[in-house]
Order: sequence, then structure tokens, then C-alpha cells
Amino acid sequence: MALAPRRGGICPRCGAPHALSALPDTPCGHCLATPPPWAAFRMHGLYEGALRHLVLRVKFAEDHAAARLLGGLLATACADLPRPDGVVPVPLHPERLRRRGCNQCLELARLPAAVLGVPLRPGWLTRVVPTRPQTGLSRQERRSNLRGAFVAHPEVRGRRVLLVDDICTTGTTLARAADCLLRAGAVAVDCAVAARTPAHPVSPDWRG
Repeated sequence: MALAPRRGGICPRCGAPHALSALPDTPCGHCLATPPPWAAFRMHGLYEGALRHLVLRVKFAEDHAAARLLGGLLATACADLPRPDGVVPVPLHPERLRRRGCNQCLELARLPAAVLGVPLRPGWLTRVVPTRPQTGLSRQERRSNLRGAFVAHPEVRGRRVLLVDDICTTGTTLARAADCLLRAGAVAVDCAVAARTPAHPVSPDWRG
């Protein structure tokens, strides 16, 4: 199984794959109609095959070797982004963090922060609402589930932030988190994910 990145045929704004990888990277209909709140989006590949296996190992088995591998792939994907002032992993609520034992997004964010030479800032964003897992929820349910879920630290004011997540499905979590950081005064938020699910469209209403 290969871990080769998706080389083309994606929406540069949200990573949604077009029908063929040979197609040019052009914005999808959702992003043209309602641009997402982040400035740039980077991903390694689609959530399938070996990449899916690695993401699940990091998420549920606390596989630190897999986390380092994915973190390195993510760092490569982010190499052309403007240098951020801090790398922020999408946070878990404290209750879920206690049950799971670690935040997989924090583990994935370590190498990109080290390679970029910028601080890892998990304290810049916290999850204050114990939301349900997003898996299996409709787009409307995902938006409602995450309403008011995040709080940004005042230190983000005037900063450029690189927001890191493991998987992007509809983009709702990233949009809520990015919007929270921007409302707290961040000058820009770039997003990076290890994997983008191939079968789900992004939310047509990022802030709904």
C-alpha cells in the first residue's frame, strides 16, 4: 500500500477531490459559492488505503511511530505555506482526552512545528463543549454539534496560525475552529490535515 500524496485534481480551498486526479486543481462549487474561513488548505492525501490505516493507528492505538510518519508527511505538505506564528492542533474536550489518553492532532502537529521552526501552541484553542463524535452526523447535525465548542486564547490576536487536524470530512470542525481563532483576532488561519475523505462534500455553509 502506498502513501503517495494526491498530486492533482483537488479543490485547493478544501481538498475535495475531483473525479480524476489528472484534472487541474480548481475550486469546487461549494468553495466558489461560500469560501471557507481559512487562508490556505494543505493535505497529504485521501482517507483510504495505507493512509487511512495510519490515521486510525494514531487516533485509536496511540501509535507514536505512525504519528511521527504522518507528522513528517504533513510537514512536507505545509512547506510552501507562509511561516505561522504558532501551530495549533484541533483540541479534544478534557473529558474525551481523559478517555482517549492523547490528542492525535497534537501528536501530528509536533513535526510540522519543529520543521517550520515555530512554537506548538495547543493552549491557543480549547474545546469547552463535550460534543458528540462527528462521525455519522449529517452536515446540519455537524454544524449544530460544534456551535460554541471552541474558545481561542487572547494571544492569537495579530498572529498567523497553522491549524492541524487528522481528517477533514465536511470541513465543519476546521471551519468552526478557524472562525473562532479569527474572531479572537488572528490575522490568518491556514489549515493542514493528514487526510481528506473522498466521499463527502464540504459543508455548503461553513458558519451555519
